[in-house]
Amino acid sequence: MEPTQGIDEHIAITGSSGFLPTLLLKRLAELPSVKEVHLFDIRTPEITSSKFIFHRMDITKEDTSSEMAQILIDNKITTFIHAALFSGPTRKRGQHRETESIGTFHVLNAVAESKIKRLIVHSATFVYGAYAKNPNFIHETQSLRSVGSYFVKTRVEVEQQIQEFADSYKSCDVIVLRFAPILGPNSNNIRARYFLSGVVPKVLGYDPLLQFIHEEDALRASLMALSCRTRGIFNIVGRGIIPLSTGLHLAGRFPLPFVSHVCRSVFSMGYMLRIWDLPQEMVPFFQFLCVADCKKAERELGFTAQYSSRQALKSMIEASRLRNEGFTATTPILGEDRETSQEAVGFRRVY
Repeated sequence: MEPTQGIDEHIAITGSSGFLPTLLLKRLAELPSVKEVHLFDIRTPEITSSKFIFHRMDITKEDTSSEMAQILIDNKITTFIHAALFSGPTRKRGQHRETESIGTFHVLNAVAESKIKRLIVHSATFVYGAYAKNPNFIHETQSLRSVGSYFVKTRVEVEQQIQEFADSYKSCDVIVLRFAPILGPNSNNIRARYFLSGVVPKVLGYDPLLQFIHEEDALRASLMALSCRTRGIFNIVGRGIIPLSTGLHLAGRFPLPFVSHVCRSVFSMGYMLRIWDLPQEMVPFFQFLCVADCKKAERELGFTAQYSSRQALKSMIEASRLRNEGFTATTPILGEDRETSQEAVGFRRVY
């Protein structure tokens, strides 16, 4: 059951054209309690609603803070969702760092000036990094190490900014949602493309355990954060874990293994030649654990995933196969434990 009570009337969101924000906007447009949603982005969102007010804004620019703050004050915004953060590594590293580090700095200044009551940040579990000495399940209290992968280091800097803000502005309830890689019928992030790509590299001798979150569960967690009266950091992950080898088997892929000491060079070369979208910084995630514990979210946020990591991956694979056959599903839910039929989910040909 999705929460619909207690969501503030006036909401603002950055990165509104992103994957999860788009799903969230579709749901907010349907909620009668939500009166206005102000969207800050450089791209126009895919969906429209009479409730949505779009502000074309680059959060990396110097004058962003004052301009955004004035909009927030004039429209009496009480809840701010900062979702202008990347789901993984990107090819434009300079832009990546500016958007996350500098953009977050400007957003926090605007939130502070406008005295926002609640700030929700969409982060990711990759912030823990993949290391040989990681515990089996990582708790939110684990110290973050800003070393290694550039995208992990950048996100750690972002979360440090968020923590400093939360310590300085006690009147604002700050919630950080650390999502596992989001998979589902509509997802197209770097993890999804890995399992659907023609060439699938892996590190020889390693079979790490993986963790995902179904897009519907990620959406439910976002809505819960909007309606709850709590603060803190929460891991948002699917039920259970799945070995990399099992995931590749479900996807029908035969991996191309490389010995560990040459893996970074191979990943880098394949990335430069655009054979795959995996830079060398992703190599540790194909060797070591980065699996988060979800008990705090269950206890304090009231969130329990409906789908397992296996179901999230399988729903993405099934939807991709249907699209390749010329079908599309009108429902975002496809789980291995749920019976489906063409009549039940409304499959239709698209050509």
